[in-house]
Amino acid sequence: MIRGLALAVLISVAGPVLAQTAAPPIQEETPHFQPIRPVAPEPVAPPAAPPVVPPAAPPVAAPVVPPEPAPVVPPAAQDPVPAAVMAIETKVPFQIPNWALGIVVLSVAFLAGSFLAGVVGAMVFKALRRSELKARRRAVATTLATELETRRLAFEAVPLPPNAEAGVSFVSSVISLAGIEAGYRSAQGELFLLPPQTAANLSVHYAAVQRVAEFVKGQSLAAAVRMMQANRLGGHPCPDAGAMRDAHVEMAAAFRGIDKVISGLKSLAK
Repeated sequence: MIRGLALAVLISVAGPVLAQTAAPPIQEETPHFQPIRPVAPEPVAPPAAPPVVPPAAPPVAAPVVPPEPAPVVPPAAQDPVPAAVMAIETKVPFQIPNWALGIVVLSVAFLAGSFLAGVVGAMVFKALRRSELKARRRAVATTLATELETRRLAFEAVPLPPNAEAGVSFVSSVISLAGIEAGYRSAQGELFLLPPQTAANLSVHYAAVQRVAEFVKGQSLAAAVRMMQANRLGGHPCPDAGAMRDAHVEMAAAFRGIDKVISGLKSLAK
């Protein structure tokens, strides 16, 4: 009985030791001893084979877990910035590089110079154009005023046509008066420089005088043909006295108001 009890104790003590020597050590474990209970006397049995412990599996590497991002703190929850730091940050201005500042200055100067040059050039051109037009207007007004004054004096020298002798002088005077129009012909392209009313009065006057002169010339030629047909050679071919008086009336109407036109042209010539 004592021998069986000693064998049971030996088996219970030597079993864990044999198991530790058979398996590779994984980690140290604190030996756990169970309290020995009194065993009732049993018949002696052959010793049991030690339990076979399977080999331990190799350690598995733990998956790498990325670190969680830090929680975003709202602006209200952040630490307040000191007032001194904020003052320093607000006082520091944005600095422009020197080369960029130079390019900006040159560009502004070039644009300003171009603008000023354009404005000054336009003003100078306008002033020159105005002075040129003024000089041309003065020349045209002086020429026409002188010519109209000459025509007025020539009309005052035209004789009245009461008879045949005076009719010959009337025809020649009217034809000579209508030929005084060189200044008007040369100023045909410059009439736009004059006031519209003055240009209209000039056109009417010259057209009326030219029409009377053509009428008188035609009447004189008709009288000459009649004289030749009547074999009155050596006479004075002249139109009819009534036709001459009508022509004189029309000529006077053409020169009516010419003094005002001459005074207006002289004022433009100043």
